[in-house]
Formats: sequence, structure tokens, C-alpha cells
Amino acid sequence: MSGESPTGMADAFKRTCIAILVGTIALYCAVELLESIWPTLLLVGGILALIGIPIAGLVIYRRNRGGW
Repeated sequence: MSGESPTGMADAFKRTCIAILVGTIALYCAVELLESIWPTLLLVGGILALIGIPIAGLVIYRRNRGGW
């Protein structure tokens, strides 16, 4: 195997396991953060949709009718 010693393989395996562990912890923290702010995100998104959809509809309507 390309001249690597068993110690090198063990170190690479250990680094890989630690990287997977750190990635799992980071993903867990991201999901917990998203769960905690999810209701607020839905509320803000709903308000923006209620405001933005009629404005976008008006702009499209005026552009197609040759307005502005």
C-alpha cells in the first residue's frame, strides 16, 4: 500500500472519525437553532408574502397593460 505505515493509517482513521464527530455536532447545533427560530421565520415570511404578492401582481399587471 504505497509505503504508509500502520501508524499513519491509524492517524488518518482517527482524524476522519473526529471530523465526522465535529460535523455531526455542527449539524445538530444548526438544526436546534433553526427549530428555535422557525415560528418567527414563518411569521416574517407570511407577512412579507402578504405584502409582496399584491405588489408583484400590480407591477406585472401594469407592465402587461402598458402602464407606468
